[in-house]
Amino acid sequence: MVRGSDSTVWVMDRDEQMMNWFGIVRVTNVQSIRWVLGALNGWDRPVSTRQAQAWCARMQTAGYIDRVNLGGAGGSIVWATFTGVGKAKPDVYRQTTRHEIAVSTTCARYAAAGYAWQRDERAQHAWEHQADGVALGPDWTELIEVELTAKRPVRYHGIFRAFRNRLDNEAAQVTYLCTPDAGRAVRAALGASREGIVIASRVQVHDVFDRGGLWGGDVLPDWLLSVEQRAAPEQEPLSAARAQLEW
Repeated sequence: MVRGSDSTVWVMDRDEQMMNWFGIVRVTNVQSIRWVLGALNGWDRPVSTRQAQAWCARMQTAGYIDRVNLGGAGGSIVWATFTGVGKAKPDVYRQTTRHEIAVSTTCARYAAAGYAWQRDERAQHAWEHQADGVALGPDWTELIEVELTAKRPVRYHGIFRAFRNRLDNEAAQVTYLCTPDAGRAVRAALGASREGIVIASRVQVHDVFDRGGLWGGDVLPDWLLSVEQRAAPEQEPLSAARAQLEW
């Protein structure tokens, strides 16, 4: 419970879970909050925009979040305050904010599909690469890259080299989530270098963002299988073998 000068706000367990999420993504928008609230309800779809706005208003009254409307298609930019997560206010006017919001959008969709999410470890050496996020299943790791702007081919070659090492040792796959232009650049780079060709079968590229960096829609894409769906095929061969033995 948080008491203000004019009102009292009850902070529930779900609100605390949302603050944990804000501790990871730091800055987001209302549309992404819709998806995370839906995920906390156990849904694979978002709550309504009105419900998300009501949550934001309640948490803003409690002093846990703040927001500003800059006219973007995803709604107000939202961040957690020091009271909410113990971190200073992010600079929402930075050039990188659009990318950070896109990463939070991706994290929110993966949450709705049942995945855990964490920040990737910062690269310690020039040959390493920090992914934009890490999606976690029960026994697999997926490296996520949010690509709103195409890079130079030589830059992709170095990133693919770093990913090759991680795919050989820790990660099940790499997923690029792109604008149409960036998606074309990633696909071209995968086929234009030895590093890309070697890992191409373990790299998924999906065009999900428009040129403004918005991932629209209220339905998860077919390629984003839930954790339960993704785990199920691994059990099918065993089930088939057991059925043959029983026969």
